[in-house]
Amino acid sequence: MTPRQEQVLAFVRRFKAENQMPPTRMEIAAHFGFRSPNAAEEHLRALAKKGHVFLKPNCARGIYVTGD
Repeated sequence: MTPRQEQVLAFVRRFKAENQMPPTRMEIAAHFGFRSPNAAEEHLRALAKKGHVFLKPNCARGIYVTGD
């Protein structure tokens, strides 16, 4: 896992703990200063490919951290 992927995963966990729901791609992008939510999506897809998260298709807040 890259350092940025670790940061994204930590942010998703923290956001969910504080808000009782996962963040949207737009919220992730805003937090990290990405110009587009597509950048957040790419990090999430990489995390999903590595088994750290499950992404529910067509769901803005469909990010599930495995093991939580």
